[in-house]
Amino acid sequence: MITVKVPATSANCSIGFDCLGLALDWKSSITFEPCDTLQITGCPPEYATKDNLVYQAFAYTCKAVNLPVPGVHIHIDSDIPFARGLGSSSQCIAAGILGADAMCQLELDDREKLDIATEIEGHPDNVAPALRGGLCSCILTKEERILPIDLGAQDWKVLVVIPDYEVSTKEARKVLPAAIGLHEAAMQVGHALLFEYAWVHRDEKLLYEACVDVLHEPSRSRLIQDYPALADLAKQYKLPFWISGSGPTMAFVSQDENQLRNLQNFIACQEFFDQNGQHLKLRLCKVSDLGAEVIYG
Repeated sequence: MITVKVPATSANCSIGFDCLGLALDWKSSITFEPCDTLQITGCPPEYATKDNLVYQAFAYTCKAVNLPVPGVHIHIDSDIPFARGLGSSSQCIAAGILGADAMCQLELDDREKLDIATEIEGHPDNVAPALRGGLCSCILTKEERILPIDLGAQDWKVLVVIPDYEVSTKEARKVLPAAIGLHEAAMQVGHALLFEYAWVHRDEKLLYEACVDVLHEPSRSRLIQDYPALADLAKQYKLPFWISGSGPTMAFVSQDENQLRNLQNFIACQEFFDQNGQHLKLRLCKVSDLGAEVIYG
């Protein structure tokens, strides 16, 4: 039996639209065993078909190296919510690729795994940290190749706030602007450079200043009814804050775990819930330097 453990991810990280993403120490566990037919367990019956994304990635990987797709029993054990902006699709893709690589002894290198994952997902901001861990910055070269830069975990902690409703990636992309002005583009680039500097130097004040996005968050925040109240809290606490992926999950970031724990307790209090009228799931995580891992036996 082969077990693949894959971290949840938080992508975009405010100013890094489709480029930045980080891995959290919150993991799904997916097992793979040879089988005469396809069997998928551990998920709702409607997802236990050949259209399951874990299996789709498994099969895609086999076909990419011209190998017949073998029968497999896939068991999924995950409490990471779907369609909430925590990289659930990237976890499925990473698990399927690593499961195929291990079970079929393909011996793919890290570059090949990332290329296959990006082909399936369409962009690398979630799949890169899911595979590699830490904060990953990915660019597309002139040769249409993904170049990943590993910036590490750097002892950052993340409080994820998960509303009890979904925002689909497709819906979140529909509201994006078709173009932005030169001034806004220059501002975005400057803040992205500042973000990466602040991250590796563990400078929370600079990271807070860097988290000013003009590309996607102004549009997407309107899809998240809890955003205004939580954004106000970020300003009060002067904490880096962003929409995780396409939302609706939001993330507060700090070097100080106690500060995030205090904020967690405040958001969880009845008064805040009564004022904002939504049930929010809270989870305090660490950024993990460890990406997806394969365990044999």
